[in-house]
Order: sequence, then structure tokens, then C-alpha cells
Amino acid sequence: MLILAGLLIAALAVLLVLEPVLRAEPGVAVRPVAIFSDSDDEDDPVQRRRDRALAALKEIEFDHATAKLSDADYERLRTSYTAEALEALRATDGAAAAPAGAAAESADDAVERLIASARAQAKGKKFCIECGSPLEGSGRFCVECGSKVAA
Repeated sequence: MLILAGLLIAALAVLLVLEPVLRAEPGVAVRPVAIFSDSDDEDDPVQRRRDRALAALKEIEFDHATAKLSDADYERLRTSYTAEALEALRATDGAAAAPAGAAAESADDAVERLIASARAQAKGKKFCIECGSPLEGSGRFCVECGSKVAA
């Protein structure tokens, strides 16, 4: 009786795990969620390119702040990703013309504003040089990996 109950529970667990796979319609793919997109139009390739470039800029800012990226590599990547983001922003500005009489903000200013906001959020935060996790308070050791924090 105990073996039968165990087999029944195991079969139920297998069915619960496989239920989404068994129920899925063939040929229907799940669309990924756009994390950095502010617009409802997820099919816009210019918007996706801009989002990728801005995400890459945020990532290299973080890597540079946590000393995972050298200054030379940081400058090279920043220049490359900034140019890509500017190109995408200019293409976006060209596709959606500004209303008449409105002062158009330059793409350089838009990217600089985004970078400044990312820096302002990270300002004052310290990160562990071993694992990259944010450090809390004035502790002398990282709470994630236990490595000693430089003073």
C-alpha cells in the first residue's frame, strides 16, 4: 500500500511538471518580455537596437565600477556602445518627427542624460571586487562571498 501511494505521488509530480509541455500548442512560441522597452511596439528593430545598446552601457558602467573592466576597455566599449545608441536614437527621431515648434533634444544630450541618471543611482554605492554584489553599510567583509572589503 505504501509503495502504491509513493508511485501515485511520483506520477502526480511528473504530470504537474510536464503539464505545460503537454498542453502547449505546436507552432506557438512564447514571446520574450522586453525588459528595457518603454514602448508597446516590441517589433520595432530600431527600438530593440537602442534598448540593447543602453543595456550594454549600463552593464559596462557596472563592470567598470566593480573593477571588472580596465579603464582602456571601458573607454573603448563606451565609445562603441554610445555610438550605437546615438545611431539608434537618431533613427528613432527620424522615424517619429517632432511636432512643429517643439525644441528637439539632441541625441547626445539624451544619451548623456541616461548615463547621468544611471550614475546617480549608483553613486555612493560600493561593490565587492570579488563577486560584484553591493556592499551594505560599513562592513569589513562582503555578505555574499565573505571576501575582505578594502577600506
